[in-house]
Amino acid sequence: MIKKKNFIIALCILFLLTNLINTTMAAPNYKPNIKSPAAILIDAKTGQILYGKNINEPLYPASITKIMTALILLEEGDLNKVVKIHENVPSLIEPGSSQIYLLPGEKLTRKQLLYALLIESANDAAVAIAQDVAGSIENFADRMNEKAKELGATHSHFVNPHGLHDENHYTTAKDMAIITREAMKNPIFRNAVSTVRYIIPATEKQETRYLYNANRLIKKSTYKDYYYQGATGIKTGYTTQAQNTLVGGAKKGNLELISVVLNAKGTDIYEDTRTLLNYGFEHFTTKIIVRKGQVIKKLPLKNANELLPVSAKNTFQYASFKNSNEEITSIIKLDKDLSLPIKKGQIVGSIEYSLKGQLINTVPLVAEKTIEPSNRIIAFLYHIKMGKVILNIIVLFLLYRTFVFIRKNKDKKRSK
Repeated sequence: MIKKKNFIIALCILFLLTNLINTTMAAPNYKPNIKSPAAILIDAKTGQILYGKNINEPLYPASITKIMTALILLEEGDLNKVVKIHENVPSLIEPGSSQIYLLPGEKLTRKQLLYALLIESANDAAVAIAQDVAGSIENFADRMNEKAKELGATHSHFVNPHGLHDENHYTTAKDMAIITREAMKNPIFRNAVSTVRYIIPATEKQETRYLYNANRLIKKSTYKDYYYQGATGIKTGYTTQAQNTLVGGAKKGNLELISVVLNAKGTDIYEDTRTLLNYGFEHFTTKIIVRKGQVIKKLPLKNANELLPVSAKNTFQYASFKNSNEEITSIIKLDKDLSLPIKKGQIVGSIEYSLKGQLINTVPLVAEKTIEPSNRIIAFLYHIKMGKVILNIIVLFLLYRTFVFIRKNKDKKRSK
């Protein structure tokens, strides 16, 4: 009996310890062990940062630069356009670097160059894209920097479309996450970065080309140790100065993640990426806080005899730790100059969401119906006011026409 009792006690202790470990692992203060100098993990849908390590430290990106190059090309559009390769393309990249050996005068479509850029990581394809879109590498780099600034990637500076080393060509983990999140909104980009094999048919100058993706996250048959279930692909990079760089991504259920790892040594690039993605999927869950069109509240208004229903203009979802009981609070703020009448669909204010006293998002509120003033006198005065405005415009127009008419008559008399 004593042995049995001791066994039961031991089982209870083991159960309690297991729960304690699981709770600790799921707690918000748990962080993954990342070997590389800089890394980030974000929610792809919202851009919310789930983990960061030196996320604003400027580092060399190598070929993940091509994500920005692809983004600009896709915004330019017309992927069926045929591009004739310039004479100087081969001389504008390092000999022996990653390329598809484009020949001067050779013709490929923008789409073929895009897939060569993202799958084979072809530096000559990057140059050809830059020349086609902007006329030169320098002009294209200006476009890259403008786009980075527009997106809020403010710690980056690009001088070329491929990522071959230049001391003035740098980015950060956070900036690359921002750029990639924008690129992944395009279905053509998503397809390209998750494609393992692509064929460019023979041109008038070369035989058929077979392109193979170097990203081990999506190559199950070749790299079983690094293959990641649910991976969405994205882009690898390497130069001696940048070391290994990788923008990874994966989707499971309603949670999609983007990871960036910079300046990694050897296989650390994949181990750190796997660690980041596992951390995200194991410890976070996405909750929809409010849906687009969801009525938030019916608000009383001065001089109205009915309540104004207001709804969210867009959907807001938030990734939070599993088993976390942290509460997201909200407060409605109506526009200060709001006055009747209010038209259906009019933005009337916003709802602010906060966590631990910190603002995490603001969603505009729109009126779900038209509200007229309840007081007939106020309504009448409003319409009179609008009528006066219209009347004033008509009077001003008539005065202008009269002035023109008189001026013309005077000119005729002078000419006689």
